Amino acid sequence: MNIDTVRFSHILETNDLADLDYFLSHTAFIVSHKSESVETLLGVLWYLPVNSPIIVVTNCPEGSLEEVKIGLTEHLTHHKKIYLVHQKDEGIANLFRGYGVDHILGRDGKVVDGKGEGMYIGTLCALLLGYPEWVIFYDADNFVPSALLEYTLAMSRLFMSTPAKVANRESDTLVMGRRLDEWNAPELHNVRICWASKPALGSGNLQEKLLGRCTRVVSPIFNTLLNECFGIRDYAIISSNAGEQAMTMKTARTLRFSSKFSVETFQMLDFLFHAQAGSAILQQYQARSLHFHDKKDDEHIKKMIAESLGTFFCFERWLPRKVKRQLRQVYADLRLEFVSPVVYPALQDLCVVSDEAFVSHYKLGEQEDRRETDRLPTIVAVYAPV
Repeated sequence: MNIDTVRFSHILETNDLADLDYFLSHTAFIVSHKSESVETLLGVLWYLPVNSPIIVVTNCPEGSLEEVKIGLTEHLTHHKKIYLVHQKDEGIANLFRGYGVDHILGRDGKVVDGKGEGMYIGTLCALLLGYPEWVIFYDADNFVPSALLEYTLAMSRLFMSTPAKVANRESDTLVMGRRLDEWNAPELHNVRICWASKPALGSGNLQEKLLGRCTRVVSPIFNTLLNECFGIRDYAIISSNAGEQAMTMKTARTLRFSSKFSVETFQMLDFLFHAQAGSAILQQYQARSLHFHDKKDDEHIKKMIAESLGTFFCFERWLPRKVKRQLRQVYADLRLEFVSPVVYPALQDLCVVSDEAFVSHYKLGEQEDRRETDRLPTIVAVYAPV
């Protein structure tokens, strides 16, 4: 396994533009949306490429879906590949039912609430499109989304460069795996964003470098895990709960998904689990842009921590004793309740076949285009010569 923490001295050069064009045209952006205003969501989407497929998975109140749809359609006229999928959509529920993933459905027959479930939906839709080679996950609660430009450019450079080139570019590289000659074509590749700073809006100290409240608790356990399982003693995981991340489609198909806020931590564990048997690259990109998002209350953060830590027990047989002791201590110190996540199968196990026609039902403007097409034969019939 390769693990990088990457810092670039510059973010873009003309030699990268050809690679950037290919990367963007073969990357699906998955945006998780819930209660954010249409204006906030529009700000995020405005900074995403117009020629890339953008899949917005929303769990907004179903009565607000039309307002979101109208807002996006009216203001993002140059974006031609925006798909708006509601988490409670009947077609999505039937799709999972057909694949045998019934445990993602609630008593009402619809997909249950949760961020992990939304990411699972978005990734499945990207896979159904057939052509994306990478997927990027962004959250909609970003109040200064110009930072996404940096994240996207950095991800393009990391995915389009060979690991050997990255290793010479201001990064600290650790190599493990079955065979060193596999690094030019790793089986798994995941890039996670480390925020430069997370100041509160109105804060007088914009450069305050503090880890997220979940990351401060969860990441030290990963550091112990790396030490015990891989012999890595001087490398710090600081992206255990990264909401902004990307991966190759092969990685997205290989990793399982889990419920609610557990998903980022669970997938990192699943990634490390697979890395023991194959070649993998995990890169943490140290961003320079500040990150402003909605600050949750302490009770919400405690819930996120509990859901994140619960994922470790899905790999209990694999965990070293030292990690288990550390987990027990954190549970005692924070007085956490044990929360066991629901785990969903890897998409490669569902035998998904490309079906762009299914996803096109959620494409903004597609229904209007269909209505215009439906009118055309009638008009031709009226004015055609006898």
